[in-house]
Amino acid sequence: MGEGMNVRGLFRGFGFALLLTAAGCSVSTADVTSRGADTQTGGGDAAPSPSPAAPGTDGGAGDVAAPAQTLPCDVSQVLETSCQSCHSSPPQYGAPMPLVTYADLMAPSHSNPSLPVYRVVETRIHDDAAPMPQPPNPRLDAADTATLDSWVAANAPPGSGSCGAVDAGAGEDASPAAGLQCTPDTTLAPASAWSMPQTTEDVYVCYGVELGLTSERQVIGMAPHIDNHKIVHHMLLFQADSAVSSTPTACSAGGSLSWRIVYGWAPGGQPFNLPPTVGFGEDGSTHYVVQIHYNNINALAGETDESGFDLCTTSELRPNVADVVAFGSMSFTIPPHDTTDITCASTWTNAPVTMFAAFPHMHELGTIISTSDDGSGGNGPSTPMGSQPTWNFQDQIWFPINATVNTGDVIKTRCAWDNTTDSPVGFGQNTEDEMCYSFTMYYPKITSSLWLWPLPAATSSCAPTQ
Repeated sequence: MGEGMNVRGLFRGFGFALLLTAAGCSVSTADVTSRGADTQTGGGDAAPSPSPAAPGTDGGAGDVAAPAQTLPCDVSQVLETSCQSCHSSPPQYGAPMPLVTYADLMAPSHSNPSLPVYRVVETRIHDDAAPMPQPPNPRLDAADTATLDSWVAANAPPGSGSCGAVDAGAGEDASPAAGLQCTPDTTLAPASAWSMPQTTEDVYVCYGVELGLTSERQVIGMAPHIDNHKIVHHMLLFQADSAVSSTPTACSAGGSLSWRIVYGWAPGGQPFNLPPTVGFGEDGSTHYVVQIHYNNINALAGETDESGFDLCTTSELRPNVADVVAFGSMSFTIPPHDTTDITCASTWTNAPVTMFAAFPHMHELGTIISTSDDGSGGNGPSTPMGSQPTWNFQDQIWFPINATVNTGDVIKTRCAWDNTTDSPVGFGQNTEDEMCYSFTMYYPKITSSLWLWPLPAATSSCAPTQ
C-alpha cells in the first residue's frame, strides 16, 4: 500500500476469512474462463438435446407448451446453498448470470459459448487457482462436489419433479450488520450517489469522510452497508493522513503510503468484531477513505450506489490499540520466463505482541505465499501466520491467526513467482510489478516515532527457499 500501490492487488475478491458464514457466494463468475474450462469433462455431449414436445402435441404454435424442465432436487439444493448468494435471479455483486433454473445451467457460457454453463461450473468447483465458490466463502464439501460431478457425468439430466419453490432472491443478503456484537453509531457514506456507466464493466471509485472528532475514540466493530447489490463487487476502508473528496470519483486501484487499511468486505464476508480488549484508534480528526470496486458485467443501465461502512465506536478506550504491519520483502527480481522462490526472514525487535489476522498479498505472477513465526532465533517451534499455497491474484483474503510474537522471534515469509513475461519484474506498486507482503493485524500498537508498518519487509533478509 505504498505510493501508487495497485489495490487491485490488495483485493479483487477481498474478504475477511475470519468472518465467514455458511452463506457461500461466488464473488467472481462461474463463467469466467479458467484453466481447463474449454475441456469437456464428465462425458456426454456439450449440452443435453432439447426436450421433445409434450405428448399429444406437435410443437406447433397453437399447442400447449411442454412444462419447463427443472433441476434435480439435490443439484438445486447445492446451487441454492453455495452459489445463489451471487448467482441469483437477478444476479448480484456483478455475477453475469443466474444459476437458479435448469435453463440457466443449459445456457451457453459467456466466456465460451461452445460450452453450456454447467460445464464451466464443473471446472470451477475443481479449480484451485480460480475456485467456485470463491473466497472468502468455503469450497464445496465432498458430498456437494460429488452431487454436481455425478450430475454432469450423467450429461446433466433434468429433474423428475418439483422440489418446492427456489428462492430466486437468495442473493439479497440479510443485513450485514446482523453479525456485529455492537450497535453501529457512525456511518461512512458518500456526499452523493455514484452513477455507474452502462458501458463500463469494472471501475474503482474512492470517496473520503471527515468525522471532525473532538475527542479520542476507538473503533470496535465494522460492517458494510450495501446499497446496490447488483454492481458492488467489494469495498475497502482506510484511514488517511489527509482529507479526500467526499464526492465519489473514479480512481486508480492504487492507494497511498498514508492510507492504512482497516477493513475490507466482499460477498460472503461478514462484519468484523475486534477482540474484546482491542480497538482501532481514532486520533480525534480521523480522515477515512472508502474504495469501492464496481462490476457491471451485464451492462445494466441507470444503476447508482451509495454504499459505505457502519462503525461501532467507544469512548471507553480499550487497553490495546490495533495496528497493521507488513512482513515479506521489497527487494527481489524475477528473471523473464523464469521462476523465483525466496524465503525472507525478519527478526522482531519490538516488545511482544499478539497477531490475530493476516492478509497475504502478491500480484499476478505470484504462485505461493506463506508466513510463519519460527520462534526465538528462528529455532522454532513454528507458528503458522497465514498461507496461500496456490496463490490467486483475484482471491485475496484475511486469515485468522493466533500468534504471540516475542522479542527475538524470526518471522519468515515465503514468496514464489512464475514470470511469463519478456522482462524482469521486481518490487513495485503497479499490477505489472510484484509484491511479497503479508499484512498482519496485531496489538498493542507500536507507538515509536521510528516505527513504520513496512519496516519488517524493508529490512528482511532473503534467500532461495530450501
